[in-house]
Formats: sequence, structure tokens, C-alpha cells
Amino acid sequence: MLLNRRQVLGTALGLAATRQLAVAAETADGFTEIRAQAVTLHLLDDDSGETAAWGYSGGPEPAVIRARQGQELKLRFINDLPQEIWLHFFGVRGPSDVMTLNVPAGADNAVDCVFTPPDAGTFWIGPMSDVSRARDMGLYAVLVVDEAAVAANLADLVLVLDDWKLTEGGAIEGDFGDAETMVGEGRMGNWFTINSHYRPKLHLEPGKFTRLRLLNAANVRSMGVMFKGYDPLLIARDGQPLQPAPLDGKPLLLAPGQRADLLVSPEEGDIGLALDLFEDVVEIGYLVPGARGEAPQLAENFMLPPNPLPVLANIAEARKVSIVLDGGIKGGLKSAIFNGAERDLRTLLENGKGWAINGVAGPAPEPLFTAQKGEAILLEVDNRTGFSQPLHVHGHVWQVVEETPSGIWQDTAVIQPKELLSLAMVADNAGTWAIHSLVAERVDGGMIASFKIVEPAP
Repeated sequence: MLLNRRQVLGTALGLAATRQLAVAAETADGFTEIRAQAVTLHLLDDDSGETAAWGYSGGPEPAVIRARQGQELKLRFINDLPQEIWLHFFGVRGPSDVMTLNVPAGADNAVDCVFTPPDAGTFWIGPMSDVSRARDMGLYAVLVVDEAAVAANLADLVLVLDDWKLTEGGAIEGDFGDAETMVGEGRMGNWFTINSHYRPKLHLEPGKFTRLRLLNAANVRSMGVMFKGYDPLLIARDGQPLQPAPLDGKPLLLAPGQRADLLVSPEEGDIGLALDLFEDVVEIGYLVPGARGEAPQLAENFMLPPNPLPVLANIAEARKVSIVLDGGIKGGLKSAIFNGAERDLRTLLENGKGWAINGVAGPAPEPLFTAQKGEAILLEVDNRTGFSQPLHVHGHVWQVVEETPSGIWQDTAVIQPKELLSLAMVADNAGTWAIHSLVAERVDGGMIASFKIVEPAP
């Protein structure tokens, strides 16, 4: 479906997205209370059906939690769902003991989480167990960490992009755990939303540039986001600032779990948002200026302040670690270690596994590697599968290395099929961490491993 101006101006759904995204409530003792609970969404364009989903806000939009860089954040998680949940702070370089949490079911089992975010940026909270079901049901929240000092006089707008796998009546198709889906492409959705609304109108504040904070919350779909009628400035990826640069009319590609921050101006008129699906272009929403104000101003040398990231030096002396990704219907996986023993492919599939890292399906008793805090590590990732693999690292950021490091810090790298990609990182955050696929069905299916960072001996 191609965008045209008449469609942008004629949509009847503008009121659906004028509200701010839901923000969790603060308790008397200073905690932000976040409840995982069942919610009812109206995702279809004519409100003809209801979608039983999960969420953290109790409302129709994904929850947005706001914090400030360098200031203590106090969160209290309550699980009103009928099953325990494991959740993770994606992209946040916080302390290892609270970046991944188990929250048992029941209001009496609240879990408190207190830490100080070291980085400003756009991050998210997502599931780490039964990921295919939990993420596809909408169990995610956005964590916005504002800069310690205000970067600029910008308006702020969070856009959570998702594709839902729905029946004609609007219900989520419940074929979770299907082995063919797990070893194949994954749960590819058929219905696109922004902030759980179908083709919403999102109003831009007059007189200011707006900082768009995009999150791709889909299970498997990489999204090529197009901006019709405007060329925004890309200013950050995965929460880490970039030298601002226009998209030059090209789609902004976001793998599952990736984020990007962009600047748009309300003075240029309506901006259409669409997805490049290769065989088609699908409109997903519109940015609409409010009442006209003064023309927004932006310093010519504008750039978000850098985060306190480690210095990547002496890359030639970095310790090399080999990581082999294998599995899936286009791979050659015949067996893997599962629960401490070598299992053939049939046995793996019977146990819901079909992917492996270094020959192990699912978390292994031993980490991929153990590093001293401050040590430089060069991960040489060999993707032997037939699929692109968005690989995510917990508690750290890395840079792609060709002849030299790219200079761009991210927490997710996309490794193409049959590609060998080098990733450089500094092991600067002590604790036990994970590396895993960001395709929901693949992390459930075994593409996850751990590594450990220890303090140097005195």
C-alpha cells in the first residue's frame, strides 16, 4: 500500500494516538510500580474485534518508564499473570544482579530493582523466558533515560513498532512452541501497529524539534522504516549517540530489539511513516504538526552528549574468542549438547531446541569465556545458519571491526548468513552476562550463551 497525501489527511484514527503512552505509577515509598498483567487491545482498524494481550501498563499503549542519567531509579515489579516471568533491561549497562530479574506470579511476590543508569538513551525491558509468547503478547516496556544535563529543547515521542500475528477477528494466533516456526523464520506478524494502534496520527509539538525514540518490538521482523515527506536526522542507535546524519531517503533498518533516535521538525507538514517490505510499502502511521509556532531552532553542531563508555584501545592485543552460530532449517545442525549431554536433532526438536552457540543448545554450565574486568575482547562470530542473526550482548556494548573498529557503539549486531563478523568490546561490567539472538523463537530454541567478567585479583 503506497502512501499519498490524501490518505495521510483523510485517516479517521487521529484521536486514537493523541494520548501520551502510559507511564507506570509511583508508590509512596518512591518506587515506580510496574505490573505485568492481562490487557485488552483494539488493534483492528474498525474496532470489530478485541485482542487479549499482556502488558506492563494496564492501558492500551506500551508502558514508558522515565529515568535520569546518574540518578537512582527505583522500580517494583508485580506479576499479575498466571506464570512466572524473567525480564531483562536491554541495552542498559547496569549491575548484573538486577539487569535480569525473575518475578514470580502473585502480588505478594513483588521484586524491587534499584540501580543508577550510567547511560542516557532509549532502552527497553523485555522477556527472557518463553520469549516467543511473552513478546508476541506485548509484554515489553520502554525505558527512557534522559541526559544528566538537558541536551536541547526537544519534544519527545516514543514509537513502539510491532507486527502482530492475528486472526481475522483480532485474536493472537496461539501456535506458540511450534517446532517448524522455531527452526524457520520465526513468528512473522501480519498486522502492523505503532504504540498498539493501527495507522495512528501522532501530533508533533509546534515550535520544537521532536526526538523520535523508535523500538522494534517484533519477534523476528527486521523493519525498514520510511519517512514520507521529510528526511529526519539519525542521532542515536541502541541508546548510544551518533554524529547526526540525514537518512537521505533510505529506509532505517531496525532488527528486533533495536532502537533509534531521530529528529523531525513540525514545520515541514505531514510526515508519513511506512515499512519497506521489499515486495510492498505499507503505511503504518502519520506525524502531524499541531498549531503553527515559531520555526524550531537547532544548533549547527548539535550532537547528543556522549555516554561514559570504555576506551577501546590496543585492539591488536585483544583476546580472540570464537563464537559459532548454528541451527535452523537452512543450517547443518545434526546434534548439540543439551542438558549436559550430546543429543541428536530429533531429540533436540522434541525438547523445543533447534539452535546452538558453540555446539550447545541453551544455557551451558560453563560460560563461553571468562575475562578480567577491563580486558579487551574480540569476538569472531561465524554465522553458519541460513538466516540473518541479530546478536545481542547483555550489560555491554561493542563495535564492528573490519580492518579497524567502526567507532560506533551498539548492543546488537546483525550477522548475515554464512558471514564471519568481528565484534570488539571491553569487559568493563563485572558479573555473569548473556549473548543471544534477538529473534524470540531462536533464543527459546537454544541460541543463548553466557560469559563472565571477574574483578582482577588484588
